[in-house]
Amino acid sequence: MEQLLNESNVPALGLGIIENGKLTRITVYGTLDKQVTAPYNTIFKVASLTKPIVTMTVLRLIDKGLLNLDEPLYKYWIDPDIRQDERYKLLTPRIVLTHQTGFPNWRYQTENNKLVFQFTPGTKHQYSGEGFEYLRKAIEIKLGKSFEELAQEMLFTPLGMTDTHFWWDTTMDESRYARNFNERGEMIPTEKYYQANAAANLLTTVEDYSRFLTFVLNGAGISKELFQEMVKHQVTLKNNDFFGLGWEILTG
Repeated sequence: MEQLLNESNVPALGLGIIENGKLTRITVYGTLDKQVTAPYNTIFKVASLTKPIVTMTVLRLIDKGLLNLDEPLYKYWIDPDIRQDERYKLLTPRIVLTHQTGFPNWRYQTENNKLVFQFTPGTKHQYSGEGFEYLRKAIEIKLGKSFEELAQEMLFTPLGMTDTHFWWDTTMDESRYARNFNERGEMIPTEKYYQANAAANLLTTVEDYSRFLTFVLNGAGISKELFQEMVKHQVTLKNNDFFGLGWEILTG
């Protein structure tokens, strides 16, 4: 494994092994910065693996009756960029979680850096971080709490995920952070951020994220009906490839 990391210019790799719904092993290889050995509890920035955490927080809120899967989000939030396009009235938690908002992945990828509908919500699938951010803002306004507070209540505290953060708060231990490198193996300056992004940038450890995944595999603490809705083939992507609520589902 160490040889593979060296050949690939990847400084650190963490593996959590889950067998029969139980976490059986955690191993972390490599270094934090090409010098300091990466510890067992190395903190990684896990990019879009943020989205499953947000998905399950949302589904737990739905299960507790604090949110409805099909309620219109415009009651709480309308992005100024799309206020003149009444298709915003079609946006719901289900539409967001199945990536059918019609939004680009990020607004900065559009010609004028504005959020736009590239198709009518609910008519097809297109992966979008903007959609998850839209949902976060609507939920925060509806419930009067920050998303990190809600995730703490719904997931982090019950599961003992003490090393998981949406942003660089005072409890973030920078000494265990796996530094970021480019494809040439050159270190990239560490970018610190101080507010939650529902689509990216979660900070976590292999143990914490494995705890989360075993929780999901064992029913996620939601009703059987809602769990089945989560794993239902909400959208067909291609043969044996579907999208549920927040999860891509590969079959066959």
